[in-house]
Amino acid sequence: MAIALDFGTCNTVIARWNDTLETVEYIRLDSLTRTFTYRIPGTGTDKKAYVVPSLIHYGEEDSYRIGEQVHAAGLTAEKGSFRWVKLDMLQGNRKSRRINGKMISYTDAATDLLKQILMFTAGSRGAAEEDLIITVPVEAYDHYTEWIRDVASSIFTRDVRILDEATACILGYAERVKDEEIFAVVDFGGGTLDVSIVKTNLTAEGRNKCRVLGRAGEEIGGVLVDKWMMEDLKNKEGMDDQDIADIGTALLQDIENAKIDLSSGQKSVDITRYNDISGRLISHTFTQYDLARILAANAVQKTVARTIERALEAAQDKYGTKKSQIKGVMMAGGSSLLLGVTDTVKTSFPSSDVYCDSPFEAIAGGACRFMGEDLIPTLVHDYCLRIWNREQKEYELKPVVSKGTQYPTEKPVSVKYLNAACHGADCLGIVIHERSYMVRPDSTVTVDASGRIQIQKIGETAHENVRPLNPEDRQFVYAIPPCELDDTKRFIAGFGVDTHKRLTISIKDTRAESKSYIKTRAGEKFPLPVKDFPIVRL
Repeated sequence: MAIALDFGTCNTVIARWNDTLETVEYIRLDSLTRTFTYRIPGTGTDKKAYVVPSLIHYGEEDSYRIGEQVHAAGLTAEKGSFRWVKLDMLQGNRKSRRINGKMISYTDAATDLLKQILMFTAGSRGAAEEDLIITVPVEAYDHYTEWIRDVASSIFTRDVRILDEATACILGYAERVKDEEIFAVVDFGGGTLDVSIVKTNLTAEGRNKCRVLGRAGEEIGGVLVDKWMMEDLKNKEGMDDQDIADIGTALLQDIENAKIDLSSGQKSVDITRYNDISGRLISHTFTQYDLARILAANAVQKTVARTIERALEAAQDKYGTKKSQIKGVMMAGGSSLLLGVTDTVKTSFPSSDVYCDSPFEAIAGGACRFMGEDLIPTLVHDYCLRIWNREQKEYELKPVVSKGTQYPTEKPVSVKYLNAACHGADCLGIVIHERSYMVRPDSTVTVDASGRIQIQKIGETAHENVRPLNPEDRQFVYAIPPCELDDTKRFIAGFGVDTHKRLTISIKDTRAESKSYIKTRAGEKFPLPVKDFPIVRL
């Protein structure tokens, strides 16, 4: 028997496989679970989902409230409440907030929330010794995957497995899935948009039931849409920054509810909020036209379509997969219910069936249905060298290990000539850059250190998608004798990735009778040539 947990930015879903009935059960935790009613896009049919709101509130004397307990107590907008902690973890948010005299980081809040949900789950069903499957986004960084595994392992005593959300979603729509066919998964949640092209292998021995052929993602989700709606309301009502600081958190909750109602078919929603500090009453009406306008202004539909095309291109480049081979499209995540999103997906796949009737349940249900599988380790970003382009007269990034590479690699996946920056240099500077193709659209709405909503100044929202991994350890290859002006092909280096996801270098000095070596930070020296020498953790 297995329990699966889909830890979401806005909501968390817990499912359990019933061996006797051979079916999935969705676990409801007393006082924590909310029964959420939503309308299936394109139909007049309403459906219920059982979710734990991904919320934690810190009270006095180290007390907690989590999930629906926070909503029920009216504490969602209070300083001690943390929302969207999964998104904070994925983005590496290191901020902290002072609560009751203690500094609590976003990592602390995410850890405490996840632990509490898992403890309630284990305690309510006596399940601490059962298998647990945790789902993670396709483009999750290793630090997030390792963190969530460590937290889960502290509560569940048996194996904790990790399954990517795309594979879990396919398995969650199992009754629509046939073996050896290709499907697309559009997972549009509170924090991220992930699109995967997946081929099923349901009759395979063991748990490898799906193979991801191509994937693409963007850092866009329902939370960002809420912030854009907040910006729109602020401009329409002439609110100043102090108004936002006073009642912005409560307004954001009202806006989220309005977004859901408008996407479910309601023509207009009134929002009223009184600022008891300034005495001002904010009264605003959002219509379906307003929501459609905001989504269009921020290119949400275009982003969905572009991400789908990127995933298809990745599958075609590596496996020759064509759009015409896609048998069906499975949709997951609350933002898949957003106004117009399903229509955009149907336009992108005109010859495929699009299923959007289990956006909340599919991932957790699919994960426990097949008891999870270990992720097939592939790199989700490019790892590059910064190389001088003589023709363009500028530096550019050239991948040494590309996104999608499975590891550990049996042999170097790329070979490059390395040379020193100048004549007479006795050391080569090698910096590995990580490059992500995910785009994080801007919003001026943010949460400050006290937990209040505030408006950022223009120019403070840019995000870098390239980061150096070893800026302080760039010099480790020493050339003896020193390099000369024409030594452009003196050093030959091959790059790979080992079991521990470390970038490795195999390098030799072609100069006869050279005494070149690699020197580690600890001062150890290794004469060239070297093979599969780890240089940086990816």
